[in-house]
Amino acid sequence: MPTIQLNPENFHDVEVGGKRYAMAVKDTSIFELDEASSALLDHLKSERIVTSESLFRAMEAKYSREQIQEILEGLTELQIITQDPGKEIPLKKKVEIKSTPLTTIVLNVSNKCNMGCHYCYGEGFEDLKTGKQMEWEVAKQSVDFLFENSGSNKKLTVVFFGGEALLNFKLIKQVVPYAKDLAKKMGKWVDFTVTTNATVLNKEMIHFLKEHRFGVTVSIDGPKEIHDQRRVFKGGQGTYDVIIPKVKELLSTYRTRPIGARVTLTRGVTQVRRIFDHLMELGFYEVGFSPVTSGSNQSFALTVVDLAEIYAGFRELAQIFLEKALKDEYLGFSNLSQIIMDFYNGTNKFLPCGAGIGLLDIDHKGDVYLCHRFPSTPGSEVHSYGNVQKGVDFMGLRMFLSEAHIDNKADCSKCWIRHLCAGGCYHEAFTRYGDALHPNLHYCDILRSWQEIGLRVYLEIMEKNPGFITKYLEPRRANYETL
Repeated sequence: MPTIQLNPENFHDVEVGGKRYAMAVKDTSIFELDEASSALLDHLKSERIVTSESLFRAMEAKYSREQIQEILEGLTELQIITQDPGKEIPLKKKVEIKSTPLTTIVLNVSNKCNMGCHYCYGEGFEDLKTGKQMEWEVAKQSVDFLFENSGSNKKLTVVFFGGEALLNFKLIKQVVPYAKDLAKKMGKWVDFTVTTNATVLNKEMIHFLKEHRFGVTVSIDGPKEIHDQRRVFKGGQGTYDVIIPKVKELLSTYRTRPIGARVTLTRGVTQVRRIFDHLMELGFYEVGFSPVTSGSNQSFALTVVDLAEIYAGFRELAQIFLEKALKDEYLGFSNLSQIIMDFYNGTNKFLPCGAGIGLLDIDHKGDVYLCHRFPSTPGSEVHSYGNVQKGVDFMGLRMFLSEAHIDNKADCSKCWIRHLCAGGCYHEAFTRYGDALHPNLHYCDILRSWQEIGLRVYLEIMEKNPGFITKYLEPRRANYETL
């Protein structure tokens, strides 16, 4: 007799505002459950596997067989249920990534940094005397490499990174017109972004960034006493007093694109609300938080208690975000904005990020890496895929990406956010587990809880003020791409 099996790993249901919704993991589609669908799912939750006849008998007092059959067909299509689960299911073919056209290159234009942040994944990079900088020939060939390997992609991005990228401002001024000219010749469009610690920012730089419509992100960790705990110069002095006048000038004059702040949360630096309020008062449009969870044995790595405090702060900001959204006001909490857009767009990741699939990093020597975090990490040469001058190992890169596919991560197979997370950051996995392919299992529970908060906020906004998303969140794509 035909049977029906519930696949709980393939959906997640929540109740918001008296309505019940289900998210299908297969494609991140979200739909409201009517009374009949809700009753059917509850029955299957209690039984797990039933015969179709017993299900019809249990439901037909209130619902017709036609109603039930229609619901079953929809749930089957979404893989929320399996009908006749005893039938032999063909084995999945091993996933293969066959094409990796680029949209973005990250140029590590300077391996120098005048700061010695305690948590730096580059272990402080090099100082101003011994550090290396990218030369023009490497930069030129890197830009050529981006365009030559961009396929049909029309919009490309060049990201300037470091060390401190603005320490090699001379090279940035060479790259931008060259890339723009090449884009014009090839019928493409090129965008530029930079991440900076703001210590050497000056009027000339601000003018140049405005002229070429750069996306600008400033690394800053909050008020002076918090920021100066870990963001210090090489000699140990705090950097807050140096950067604040420069940041204020940038924020007061830069109107080309919104300026974002990037905050690194470390052990003892967990005052999310206080940090957020301070940076918004300075004039940043958005603030994004990056918790350090990569190495549990490091003095700055977050503890379980720290993570709980951060999560509580995120929840508080999420509630404020929602309250403002329902009044048609925007709160620049970028962590939540991105989650909402993932649900809105039906994001369905098979890889954690664009590293390797659309984005590659190039260090000062021209060596090609998965992303900007790898070049300065000891032992990460295994994730270098050649050199823009000597040749790039695209076959090796595609083999890695094929292995990284979420369908190949057994630990993730039962998780309802697996197509939103896809196992997590390669670099974090490499530094914590010694294997870039390892899922980031150390923060799964908190990440699932955070995604659920995002889902609830999204559903309430869609119910009460859906225009908020198109007015405030959709334009973010043009302002905050890549990093």
